[in-house]
Amino acid sequence: MSIMAIVLGIVIAALTGWVPGFLLFMRDGGLRVLMGPYVGASNFGLPIVWRTVIVYPGSPVNYDFMGLVADVVFWSAVMWVILFIVLKMRKK
Repeated sequence: MSIMAIVLGIVIAALTGWVPGFLLFMRDGGLRVLMGPYVGASNFGLPIVWRTVIVYPGSPVNYDFMGLVADVVFWSAVMWVILFIVLKMRKK
């Protein structure tokens, strides 16, 4: 069950890299609330922004790997709880 939760967490975190993020981002070792994109940049990842695309031709995509790891941990924990509840309900 734990391996399945981790795999699902990785998949969901990767998919959120294509969803505009607006909740949290990691900066200077802490989480900060972000209510929208920076001017000239689009942020992706939920609940933690981990991919930033600067909006001009030829610009590189910036990845925050600690944000990605935090996203994977978050989604793995969520999936573990969901799988735990589903398996408990199936046994009844």
